[in-house]
Amino acid sequence: MLSHLLVALGFASDPSPPTPADHYLPATVDTVKWGIFDGDAEPVMSMKSGETVTVEVVSHHSAHDYAKMIRGDPAVEAIYAWYKGESLTEKATPKTPGSGVHICTGPIEVEGAEPGDYVQVEIQELYPRVNPESGKTYGTNSQKFAGYQFRVGHEDESDYPKRVGTVWASSDENGTHTEGVQEAITVFEFVTAGDKMAWGKPVHMYAFPTIEDAGGTIRTYDGMPGVVIPHKYNYGYNMVPIDGPVTYPPGFDGTTIIHDGSGNSGVINYLDAGLEWKVALRPHLGILAVMPANSANYENGNPGVGGANTIPPSRFGGNIDNWRIGKGATMYYKVEVDGAMLVVGDTHAAQGDSELAGTAMETSMTAKLKVTLHKAASLPSLVKPLTGPLLETYDSFVISGFAVPDYLDTLADKPSAIFAEGASVDLALADAFVKSRRFLMSYFEVTEEESIVIMSTSVDFGITQIVDGNWGVHAIIPKWVFSEDMVPYDYKCTQNPAGTMKTRSRRLDVDGRKRKLQGYGVQLDPEQIAEALFRRVTHLNNILPTHEELMHKWVDAKIATVEKVLHPEREPIPSAIKKALLKSGAMTPVHGTKYDQDEDRPGEIELFNKGLI
Repeated sequence: MLSHLLVALGFASDPSPPTPADHYLPATVDTVKWGIFDGDAEPVMSMKSGETVTVEVVSHHSAHDYAKMIRGDPAVEAIYAWYKGESLTEKATPKTPGSGVHICTGPIEVEGAEPGDYVQVEIQELYPRVNPESGKTYGTNSQKFAGYQFRVGHEDESDYPKRVGTVWASSDENGTHTEGVQEAITVFEFVTAGDKMAWGKPVHMYAFPTIEDAGGTIRTYDGMPGVVIPHKYNYGYNMVPIDGPVTYPPGFDGTTIIHDGSGNSGVINYLDAGLEWKVALRPHLGILAVMPANSANYENGNPGVGGANTIPPSRFGGNIDNWRIGKGATMYYKVEVDGAMLVVGDTHAAQGDSELAGTAMETSMTAKLKVTLHKAASLPSLVKPLTGPLLETYDSFVISGFAVPDYLDTLADKPSAIFAEGASVDLALADAFVKSRRFLMSYFEVTEEESIVIMSTSVDFGITQIVDGNWGVHAIIPKWVFSEDMVPYDYKCTQNPAGTMKTRSRRLDVDGRKRKLQGYGVQLDPEQIAEALFRRVTHLNNILPTHEELMHKWVDAKIATVEKVLHPEREPIPSAIKKALLKSGAMTPVHGTKYDQDEDRPGEIELFNKGLI
């Protein structure tokens, strides 16, 4: 149950498919929606509480490089097919006017879920989607029109010049990019080191051209992710073609390049950049959500959209875009509709706090999720104070604040106004503060004054994203603050004697363990759990010994087991194991031996005290 406390910031050890789950949900034209949370959609599959599901997610950026991210993958080809003369609403995977950009898989029904319940979603695995043709995985970043770089600058062109136009446009009325405002697309390959996904390496970079899409619409900026950019060649590193000219079959041959954004007809402007750098991978889910009960409100001012736009996050989760929502993390959501109707999308290989340019390293992935339903009548104390989604990692609770926490109701007359009303870090910080105060006071039972000093001294408030319409600020609350352990807090900037970076303590205090157990409906105290475990290990039914006696008996039983398995003919601890225990500090040397390094402590094994058993 506590496996979600162990978080990994890289991909799984190999790029192979996830381990088996109870259910498998592929991404197909029948299981995805483009750009909307559709409250009227029927579930594409159902699952029970406690089951796992493997979900495929296709990136909405795949059309940035057809040869690398679409060609050879039949499911992705089917989703992206857009034939000449078809409108956006007529293509195989329709996209309605006013909808968002993301391709989302779902909804997934959680059997028995009702409004007021909570679903706990553990992200057990995240794998890159390997292209069957190339055997590789690619992703892209787009310095989009909605990026922060278009919001700032100086009119006198000092330091960082003010970019011409607005945040929503990157060209003049003739469709020509003004110098300094072009949108750059960077294509990345995920480099492997042995059998592991190691980092993202930029392959090439180009300026988004002015184009005519398959439906006959002129596109001057990167606002329609289904449009295939027709590169003449499948370019590799240093702009060397990987193979011959790319052939675009029907369904992918509908895009016409008008000019490169600078007036050069029929070509793409590949940017002169060294690209001598790499990106650390932080694979995560940009979108994970329950279906909002008020999704139909988005129709107000946007008739025919068919649901809420997937771009702005809100109380139901959605496009939170926090890179910490990765493997090993757990999310908690309040159910708003029968069945919860989970939706998954917008997978990222990497992102920094703020997602400043408008996008992350967008790529297709496959996620394995475990879903647990908590009924309203018996909610864990952890979720009772929540008014929005909660993220839990092995060492922290993370609160998500939004500029307009419930924009679908607050802006009910025209929810699409969120793209103007929600562009505020101040409002998002205020929401994160209010939610964190409530969480600290309710869950950890501190006073208001205590909550404020804790936030001021121990909680990291950071910018989650400033590009999704409803801007986000997160608050990271370290579990260590409430731990009774006297283990020092190891800051990441502190180096150990070996020169490697220390990590934060992952041990929970007694009170934290009690809360964790209660959250799972286990009412036994840790002492009772220890007693039960002692009896299972030692096969003794006598009265529980004192703490000190328990420590020795428990450790003796553990060591005896190791001995019996590895060296049944020996009585003492095998020398190799003993040396390893001594070296790690798990065993204190006996006086008078060559390993005796502490004259003030008796010889004993301290596995119990160090939390290693």
